[in-house]
Amino acid sequence: MTRMQLAFLLASTLGAALLVASLQQNPPQPAPPGGQSIRVLLSHSLGAGSFDAQYLFPSLLLVPQGGSVQISSGPSRENLRPIVTVFADKPLAFNLQNGSLVATFEGLTFPLEAFVHLKPADPAIPVRYRLLSTTRQNRVPEYPGELWLETRGNGLLVVNTVDFQDYLKRVLPSEMPISFHPEALKAQAVAARTYAYSRQQTTTFWKQFGADVDDSVSEQVYNNTRTHPTTDAAVDATYNQILTFQNAPIQAFYFSTSPGSTANIEEVWMDRPAVPYLRARTQTNPITVSIDSESEALAFFQNWNPEGFFDADSSLWRWRVSLSRTELEALLSRTLPEQARASPRFVLTPEGALSPDAPGFALGALQRVSALRRTSSGFISELEIQTSTGRFIVRRESNIRNLLRPNNTFTGGNDVLLERWRGEPRLNFPALPSSAFALQKERDADGTLQRITFWGGGFGHGVGMSQFGAHGLGKLGYDYQQILQHFYPGTELKLMAP
Repeated sequence: MTRMQLAFLLASTLGAALLVASLQQNPPQPAPPGGQSIRVLLSHSLGAGSFDAQYLFPSLLLVPQGGSVQISSGPSRENLRPIVTVFADKPLAFNLQNGSLVATFEGLTFPLEAFVHLKPADPAIPVRYRLLSTTRQNRVPEYPGELWLETRGNGLLVVNTVDFQDYLKRVLPSEMPISFHPEALKAQAVAARTYAYSRQQTTTFWKQFGADVDDSVSEQVYNNTRTHPTTDAAVDATYNQILTFQNAPIQAFYFSTSPGSTANIEEVWMDRPAVPYLRARTQTNPITVSIDSESEALAFFQNWNPEGFFDADSSLWRWRVSLSRTELEALLSRTLPEQARASPRFVLTPEGALSPDAPGFALGALQRVSALRRTSSGFISELEIQTSTGRFIVRRESNIRNLLRPNNTFTGGNDVLLERWRGEPRLNFPALPSSAFALQKERDADGTLQRITFWGGGFGHGVGMSQFGAHGLGKLGYDYQQILQHFYPGTELKLMAP
């Protein structure tokens, strides 16, 4: 039976369930890396511990909604042929069988090659793909645009090619509360658009998977929360606007909450160069934040009076964690080797002690935890751990935050409380909210360390725009252009190139 005869038989048998397979000779091509669309690698399990666990779909079950979908497949993204076109509102499954990918629709199975492309059969009728194989905030997510599937190992990588506006309308409510000031939401829309556009223009880790960004906190959280008219309006009000410096899109970093100041990029991430528009910016009035000593840092973070601080609406503007030496030893025995394996450049043993990732490593008795280097705005960039077996230095804010996880999975025993300046304590927080903290140590009469209380402030890395700070500035009467100038001084608003 020829392909034409098979397609005719399937169409006549299933009626409205299946359309005739397309025989056109011009296969669809991947979306270009520039322009008005962006390619997003989707997570199967957000926050999973490894690449495969997070991004590989063991199988994919979806329901196209809104219109018919054309399925093409081939050995590469550039070499595809049409396979079949299916109507909307019927489950469509993709599974690996004996190492080969197959699609199943209405009881029929279609063999596929390593790459698969799903796009609207009629460009005038947009399609949404309801992905039943994953969840976001206890809901089944829907994705507009097109999908690309790639077989990899025992699973599938899924990339969503989506219009920039549609992308941003799913980033904004996932990254900033819809209750924030409208001008803060507009500033966030510009920052998110700039960040994505900049990432699209450079070589990122995700390019090898046919994507520009992923959908997690590694880049920008995408489609974790439903769209909302309030955030849609902020995206529309700033249509195509991006921030530039010397006519190039900026690195528009942003984070949740500052403790009273943002930080210089090269101080927080010492492997990155200084940038004129990513400098420490005080987030309070009339106080100027300039910390020169550990005693000043402790006094600053023990100040829980929010008067004048732009970020004080955040419950994590100030926080506190207290851990016994026993808890810290249990914690560091796990996290110090983990960080040494994950970031060997940033976990140092200055005196030649056994590296934490070496076989047979033992932490020993904890003697001291100290800040070796911190920014003038309070963020620690180098932390010293002294034990009976050696001295270890951990550098870079993300490594420090992951080293000191206030979580009983690592400390053992009772729940670990993260006390906040307002609101109930949080139990077993996944990582320290920020590297902006000071240490208060308790020792016994013999000088043996007994407990450390971490007095801290803020949530996030500290570089660029503070989201709660933007909200605070909006409440003070700043418009979104002024908010952006405050956080990214010297930049210009321009339109994204088509």
